[in-house]
Amino acid sequence: MLELDTRRKKVFDQMKDNSLAIFFSGVSKIASEDEALPFVCNKNFYYLTGIKQEHSALMLIKTLGERKAYLFVDPYSELKEKWTGKRLTPEAASLISGLKNVYTSDNLETMLSLAINKAQYGEIDCIYLDLTSPEQKIKDGMFMNDLSVKLQLDYQKDIVDSYPILRDLRMIKSSEEIESMVKAIEKTNNGIAYAISKLKVGMKEHELADYFELYGRLHDRSGLAFDTIIASGKNATCLHYPSQNDTVKENDLILFDLGYEHNGYSADISRTFPVNGKFTGVQAKIYEAVLNCNKAVIQMIKPGLTIKDLQEFATEYLRKQCINSGLMDMNDDIRNYYYHNVSHHLGLDTHDISLREKPLENGNVITVEPGLYFAKYGVGVRIEDDVLVSEGGSIVLSKNIVKEMDEVERLMATRG
Repeated sequence: MLELDTRRKKVFDQMKDNSLAIFFSGVSKIASEDEALPFVCNKNFYYLTGIKQEHSALMLIKTLGERKAYLFVDPYSELKEKWTGKRLTPEAASLISGLKNVYTSDNLETMLSLAINKAQYGEIDCIYLDLTSPEQKIKDGMFMNDLSVKLQLDYQKDIVDSYPILRDLRMIKSSEEIESMVKAIEKTNNGIAYAISKLKVGMKEHELADYFELYGRLHDRSGLAFDTIIASGKNATCLHYPSQNDTVKENDLILFDLGYEHNGYSADISRTFPVNGKFTGVQAKIYEAVLNCNKAVIQMIKPGLTIKDLQEFATEYLRKQCINSGLMDMNDDIRNYYYHNVSHHLGLDTHDISLREKPLENGNVITVEPGLYFAKYGVGVRIEDDVLVSEGGSIVLSKNIVKEMDEVERLMATRG
């Protein structure tokens, strides 16, 4: 709760005097006539409250030298609980969030009106809404737009976007956040080992994805950070290979891009394995080039550099590696074989909200994921680690997940 209090304090510090901010958890999307898709809470709301329940809201008021925070959750409904289970009571929501002022959501409009109409507070000059979050637009787009218009027309108040405030705060991870990410990575490492233990020639790619998901469900019910990618042979040259219906062949490499979450925080790991247990010929050349680049980029990371700097370095490094190993000639374009970015921020979202142009700072957590994709050889290799930016350079949070060629081959030899 102290962590949540600190986060809310930082938002208050960024708010203008005589202002109000509202954050919403979101609502479930309709899948069919009477079915909803699984609810995914707005991450900015969760970041400030620790609450993952739909139809919830947080209101922050900064005026008259005071700071007030109010949380709103669904009122009790006996019928709804018979259908969908227990909902958070205000008392339970208070324990999770550390907020004392917790009310049912049917009070939100009244309290908003009281705040804006000066019945209870001083003059409110502007209102913060989370307007530019892609997630928020998808989940609550019409509602947020309607609320923004209503506040401007009915109350004649300026609307300010709170998304940049949350973006900048979430880019710097606390020790508690880093600990959650480390646990997600540790579980991911165990899940990879379990899937590898089941790997057999002739099985379907999706079976390995199923084994990885099963391991998470059996251990702390760890949910997936994102849909698991398992791609063998030429399929690994498609970055977000979707079907996973091909048969695993003995002489293929197989690419894993996967991760669990812990306390809402994601792991994002890629590893590439030889199905027959040994890297051979062109496979070894490609793997070595990617591995060397992965380690070189990690070594390069330090505060003050940008992700663009890392990308430019990785692109040139891979170009030289490919030329020196005979994988391409001087006139070839490396972008034919490396066509994605080497890094993104990681956190509550796998591709966490960030300002990519902003120089790296102590406390950023980013991925390092160079890759090479040669369709003509039927080989795609990506090696991805999760890395904490520190004053001393970088700390590899996923250092225990094997990636050296000899370590990978030893892991493959442990299969039954």
